[in-house]
Amino acid sequence: MSSSIFRKNLAWVAEQTQADPHVFTGIGKTPDPRILWIGCSDNPHSSLEIAPFGREGCLVHRNLGNQVSAQDANLLATLAYAIDSLQIERIVVCGHYGCHCLRHVLRGKALGAADYWSSPIRSLFRQHRRQLDEIVSEEAQIQTLCELNVRMQVRNLAEHPLVEARLAVGSLKIDGAMWSARDGLLRDPGIAGPRTPRPSRRASAASADMMTAP
Repeated sequence: MSSSIFRKNLAWVAEQTQADPHVFTGIGKTPDPRILWIGCSDNPHSSLEIAPFGREGCLVHRNLGNQVSAQDANLLATLAYAIDSLQIERIVVCGHYGCHCLRHVLRGKALGAADYWSSPIRSLFRQHRRQLDEIVSEEAQIQTLCELNVRMQVRNLAEHPLVEARLAVGSLKIDGAMWSARDGLLRDPGIAGPRTPRPSRRASAASADMMTAP
């Protein structure tokens, strides 16, 4: 490993301990995370930099385009661990304006081996092509596509059986968020999962069977 990486780590540790001499001594004593943060691997800033969680703790998963995909075994394992083992109370799907993955999708550029992974976002772009074409600025188009993507991922998350079961009893909340590198601010685009308990698909099916039974 490059020695410059170690030098940068030492400089970072010095900066952190200068601000708080006990910053690292308390890390091992923090309780289990209460939040699962699903972010984009293209965002160079960590969730702890964007929104320091303190004693709430945070479990982090990242992938290209902050996607919630049934094909992502890593995400599914993280989700199961977060819900079944940690009993997390909130999931945040955080996109970021200016995402390079979404910029390439908007411009129709190939992503090589990542093309298969980005195919759901490409489908989303085609679905909203007319809406996006009405926006003059490319930056505004990307901003809109980023928000549409977070909305889709929140919807995908809410439909996952593990999440759906927790939503049904009101013990889990889902939020969508957007972060901007221009000012460092985290924004609420008004995207969230169901806020009130709702019957799961299994319960709904059982209820429907009862209604149709002779």
